[in-house]
Amino acid sequence: MLIGLVVLMLVSVNLGGLMSVILQLGRGEWLTGLGSLATLVVVDALGFRVLRGLRGQD
Repeated sequence: MLIGLVVLMLVSVNLGGLMSVILQLGRGEWLTGLGSLATLVVVDALGFRVLRGLRGQD
């Protein structure tokens, strides 16, 4: 069940993060858009690492 919650969190973060990046780049805010994209990549990497660790426990 915990794995399902982590997957749901990753999907939600990705959808929200991508929407944020699209809106910021659409307004011409390039630096903040790239910062949001970098944050999204870091959170994804950490999330996948946690997910891999949880799958290793089962």
